[in-house]
Amino acid sequence: MRSLILTLSSLTLLTAGCSVWNPDYVQDPDDALRELTTAAAEAEEGAVATEQLQFAVEALATRHPNHVASQVVAASIAMERGQQQRAQGFVERALDLDSRNVEARCLRIRIAVQDGSLDLARKIVEDGLRMRPDAARLYESAAWIDQLDGRHDEALRALDAAEALEAPAWRVAFHRGLIEELRGAYDLAETHYRAAWKANPSCREARQRLTGLLARR
Repeated sequence: MRSLILTLSSLTLLTAGCSVWNPDYVQDPDDALRELTTAAAEAEEGAVATEQLQFAVEALATRHPNHVASQVVAASIAMERGQQQRAQGFVERALDLDSRNVEARCLRIRIAVQDGSLDLARKIVEDGLRMRPDAARLYESAAWIDQLDGRHDEALRALDAAEALEAPAWRVAFHRGLIEELRGAYDLAETHYRAAWKANPSCREARQRLTGLLARR
């Protein structure tokens, strides 16, 4: 927390200093966002640090309303903090600026799902795939929606497409495990969870699902 606050303070001082020497100076938003996210990665975790980061990123997004990346990061932080309406405002701004932006579209899909609007979520995916048929994340989103809708075969086909487009192997394996567990194919689910955990030992969810399956045997 302390390191994040100090870093944000130093960024403010740096900008202020530049403005003294050059009143027309405006820091490049890509550079500013990179500095903020780097500072956050180095900071201690905690609600205060996250709130500081959110304030700084939202200030950047407001200062540069046409900077897509700032809108997307602001939306992502708001989503993680459970501020869905706030997130929606930033993500819709990002999509207005760049409808092909995959990260913004995936965030909008999450919002639609949380609202219980699977049909809207599916439309957002389909619209995105027409523009970006190379986007593995959109196929992963399609698989998630199909899984929630009980369309397991369609979900697995969407994951096959995501895998062909080089989606992270651990994530594909984990979601295959969820689908097979829902279908009652526990041996297959166990195999996929093991693969996910092996590919990404920090995937706590895969370990938990695997432990639960083994406990039921």
